[in-house]
Amino acid sequence: MTVSKLKKELAIAAVMVTISFLALCSASYAWYIANNTVNATTATISAKANNFVLQIAKLSEGAQHGDNQSLIASTVGHRISPSSTNDLKNWYICQGWGQNGKVQTYMIPTIEADGKYTIEKERYAYIKSEYVLYTVTETGLCDVYLDGGELAGAIQVTAQGSPTSTVIPESMRVGITIQDLEGTTPTGTEELVLVYAPKNETGKGNDATAINGWTYVKNENTLAPVTYPHIYEKTYTWTDSDNKVHDYAAVKSEESYSAPAANADTIASDVDYDGKIMRLYIWLEGTDEQCVNNSNEDDPSTYNVTVSLAGVSK
Repeated sequence: MTVSKLKKELAIAAVMVTISFLALCSASYAWYIANNTVNATTATISAKANNFVLQIAKLSEGAQHGDNQSLIASTVGHRISPSSTNDLKNWYICQGWGQNGKVQTYMIPTIEADGKYTIEKERYAYIKSEYVLYTVTETGLCDVYLDGGELAGAIQVTAQGSPTSTVIPESMRVGITIQDLEGTTPTGTEELVLVYAPKNETGKGNDATAINGWTYVKNENTLAPVTYPHIYEKTYTWTDSDNKVHDYAAVKSEESYSAPAANADTIASDVDYDGKIMRLYIWLEGTDEQCVNNSNEDDPSTYNVTVSLAGVSK
């Protein structure tokens, strides 16, 4: 098959990548409750595509070029304690609360690259997983969107076991970042593309300065509305402060995907043979109205976060 013919076929081919991993949490961990030390758990990342134009690999292992289709990778999950951020760079945790039980002050802990910090004991502000998205030899460029044809949702949070409440998935956030990659060397700045929540945030959290909606800790005493792009449930569009709509989901027709007809915005654009780094951050947003204590001391469940992507060849 000639290169030009291959590119033409790939332009109308369906390509999907599914990423899943475990976030081990406990439902009893509200803003002011610390988590226990836990053992890490390995989870599986799988990818599937009918023509393999888009592939995924664990960043530490690099792109599997040549005739190998890189469809499976793995990552490590662990428990996380509530935290708050607006940019995935500055992370706040609760410091103190008043007699009314409302959180009043916050602090920035010294956090390692993997999200670990120590306040009395070892804890984690977030889970971070790193992958490389790339195309097969001679298939040209590919734009990556969320898979709008996934009936269960392009991003899913599911429990394994017997969850004792819904506070964990409903207060969870999944952040996606993209960074250029040339060979094995990251280039450029890591960009926060969007943040997902399993449930839209409309209420107020357990904070003294709580306000309605999606919020974060702005400084040691104050909350503010988030400024990052955010989506929820099966709603894949976001309207920015200039009233401009951004649509992050590819359209599926039978077995083919295409870019959104209007207001298209990619997860990653112009992905090529060298690839781009995609990082996933998972955290429990402390300012979320659902991030409150559960009556049970512990939740025996583990939680899977699955992100389904669709590649559209250019």
